[in-house]
Amino acid sequence: MYCVYVFKKASIMILLFALVSPTTFTPASAAVKAGAKCSKIGTTSNVLGKAFICIKSGKKLVWSKAGTASKSAVNYRDTFSTDNGYFDNFVQGPCQLDPYVPTEWVEMQKLFYDLQACGGQLRLAKYNLGNLRPKTIFSDPKEFNSVQPCKINSGNHYSLMHRSEGNEISRKHPGPNSVIQLVPIYAEDTAPPKNTPAKDYEKYLAYIKEWVDYSSDFGSNVKYKIPDQYIKFPGKIADYKLYHPLNWDAPNNVRFNKDVIAAVDPVIDFTEVNMVIVVAPAGSDASIMQQAAIGSFQTKEGTASVGMSQFPDNPTNPGGSQYIVAAHPFWWIHESYHAGYGLDDHYGDNRSSINSEHGMGWWTMMTPWGGDLSIWEKWILGFIKDSQVQCTSESPSSTHWIAPSSVNTKESKAIIVPISNTKVLVAESVRSAGLYYKIPSQNQGVLVYEIDLTKSDHGMGMKLSVPRNKQINSTTPFFMAGATLKKGDSTTSNGITFTIIESGTFGDVIKVSKE
Repeated sequence: MYCVYVFKKASIMILLFALVSPTTFTPASAAVKAGAKCSKIGTTSNVLGKAFICIKSGKKLVWSKAGTASKSAVNYRDTFSTDNGYFDNFVQGPCQLDPYVPTEWVEMQKLFYDLQACGGQLRLAKYNLGNLRPKTIFSDPKEFNSVQPCKINSGNHYSLMHRSEGNEISRKHPGPNSVIQLVPIYAEDTAPPKNTPAKDYEKYLAYIKEWVDYSSDFGSNVKYKIPDQYIKFPGKIADYKLYHPLNWDAPNNVRFNKDVIAAVDPVIDFTEVNMVIVVAPAGSDASIMQQAAIGSFQTKEGTASVGMSQFPDNPTNPGGSQYIVAAHPFWWIHESYHAGYGLDDHYGDNRSSINSEHGMGWWTMMTPWGGDLSIWEKWILGFIKDSQVQCTSESPSSTHWIAPSSVNTKESKAIIVPISNTKVLVAESVRSAGLYYKIPSQNQGVLVYEIDLTKSDHGMGMKLSVPRNKQINSTTPFFMAGATLKKGDSTTSNGITFTIIESGTFGDVIKVSKE
């Protein structure tokens, strides 16, 4: 159930926080072009409206094209219409440095690029579905809104997580209308508090809130609560040996949970709180306060269903934990779904081979740096409604239009074909929006994947169906990036064929037929 994508200590480079900010633009120069030599990682340049960023390629530092929009002309915190296209133009996928990273995340991007040459997703690309629509005639979505057959395993579509529906409903966090409580503590072995908890961590909670609010097609109102100051915790946190792979019911995790509640319950009002994140002051040792599932919080105001600890901001000794990746705000969300709802990782057998159990490759949030949640997970977590799901259980052949899964709209976003009471096929449209904003244009298209509840081993249960009669590059720019279907492509799984009829900024028109 836990992420096992780790970083070996030998791969960790010396951190150089004093380097030039990635959002600092250098004067335009004729020498600045893709592949040309540059001098400092993270330096950016804007030439004729095209953004370039200095990256390490092999042993050389070279300019890489990072985007096509002028920073002065585009406010990346705005919400745009898909009718105008998608502004980002990353070519190296999720790990490419972002010249438009928000100021509060500049240091974080630098940290993770130094750690593993991967910047990750540190902002959103927000789009509303515009007015453009397909020219192809497609079936009325209302004909396929009887979704009960697609809620597999005897009508309980929550069973993807192999738990009872009643237990899962209370653990859908973060999600629409979540109330998130930050619990800031300091101890003998943490860094002493230098700032308020809000100054250290509000950016993380704001990141989560912005993503959830944007991803909720029918609205949400995520709230977060941050105490004014850090709370003294008795003893040493290192004594609890918090360690990422351990489950919430490990004895030390349970003891930490109870001791934290004893320390903070008298001074924090947990009314309406359903998710708790425990943190130490920024600059604390990464080996002391690590990301860990710590179970629900039983407080005097009631139960907060989801509880986790997290790495400190700007940690010292980042090599002190091989799971330091979880300090990235993208991974705060990823890990919260492990610790709470119980989403599993989706990378198959972790061999990174198309001829093996490749799972979802690097697609979706529950893989290394993959992007957004799958539309299946957004459905079971309440980000989209049943009206946005087209369940094709009765029709032998039908044509459907679905909008991009990470664009804000109330239109249909998923085609689901039930195969049995434990298996379905899902099709969703992917564009460079939401947390998928770093997906290169050549890798945008339709993802078709199988969900099989009988495959319950770690990393299993979700698997991409690749285009047929078409050789794909399974590793560039990330594992299984070429699995998307473009206009004219098709794939067949479990006797069901998906063929892409039309594509555009509006999404895709897909024919579904039974062989």
